[in-house]
Amino acid sequence: MRFSNYLIVSALALVSLAGCSPDKEVTVAPSSDNNNVFVLNEGAYSSTGTGTVTLFNKSTKAVTPDLFASVNGAGRRLGNVVQSMAVRDKRGYIVVNGANKVEVVSLPDFKSVGVITGLRNPRYFLPISTSRAYVTQWGNYSTVRPGIKIVDLITNSVVDSIATGATPERLTVAGGKVFVANSGDNTVTVIDPTTNRVTNTLTVGDAPNSFALDKNNRLWVLCGGFIAYNANYTVDYAATTPGKLVGLDPANPAVGATSRTFASNRYAPNDIHTNPAGDQLYFRAADGYSYLGAVVRLGIADAALPSLTGTPFIDGLFYGLGIDPVDGTVYTGTGTFSVDKMTRYQPNGTKIDETVVGAGPNGFVFF
Repeated sequence: MRFSNYLIVSALALVSLAGCSPDKEVTVAPSSDNNNVFVLNEGAYSSTGTGTVTLFNKSTKAVTPDLFASVNGAGRRLGNVVQSMAVRDKRGYIVVNGANKVEVVSLPDFKSVGVITGLRNPRYFLPISTSRAYVTQWGNYSTVRPGIKIVDLITNSVVDSIATGATPERLTVAGGKVFVANSGDNTVTVIDPTTNRVTNTLTVGDAPNSFALDKNNRLWVLCGGFIAYNANYTVDYAATTPGKLVGLDPANPAVGATSRTFASNRYAPNDIHTNPAGDQLYFRAADGYSYLGAVVRLGIADAALPSLTGTPFIDGLFYGLGIDPVDGTVYTGTGTFSVDKMTRYQPNGTKIDETVVGAGPNGFVFF
């Protein structure tokens, strides 16, 4: 969500890519064939909510602009700010941040089968078993504290809570543990999913935001750095802290961690991913004022961090980033919150094509 990321690290600005090729519109649900890409479009914030999920078929390039409404009827809308989506056991869990809910759909048909409520500013959803999931939420900054809500996947209801650090964002499972990035401070909360208890709190870098697990089972934590603002909302670089990349052994995260600091604080590294081989890392170098940034790549064995101010792997002003786990295709989304586009690149950075999607595409789910 654009305005919420303003509070911690992230990055993006108004831009539109030219040269759009015609898209094929369809109104059918996807089949379960690994050709589907669900594009998560936050939507422009409004009284009714304009968040959508666009379906893109990799084989035919067919596009369904608003898959949820196409399947469930025009009267059913996801609502304000489609933040993220997770998949487990032929169920899709769509986190709608501004609507304080998670929409549950069956897969591959995308039919609505439930709604999870009892949340406040939910962010990311992680199924940890066939019957249980964690949802990070920011709360309301007063009466509802940030943390994790535990969800019963059988009843689609919130059953318990776990305290975390400030403004928890993405979370992942590695080494039999759940790791939670607390983007409002400089910590990662470690949870034992068998007991739902916090077992450790790791100090990493300012504003950790995302994780990636490489081929050696090393867990990389990307930290964006705290962005300070002047009274006129421009970035105060004298007070802004640079980002960091931290490497952990998830089996024993308190021992042997590595930490490297980026040379510049002009951009906030955000949203880390790996390629299918697990030997390359990708993230966005996002501007603290505009929220948009280029794609940066580094190898897991690289001795030095890449420059955030030099020539990027893929230049552009992007709001969303994803890597196809099958073939390594790089997916990016613009952030004009008007006529936005998804652009695909080969693993070497060569542009493949672009497609009009919904407003504010911030992520991609491959199914």
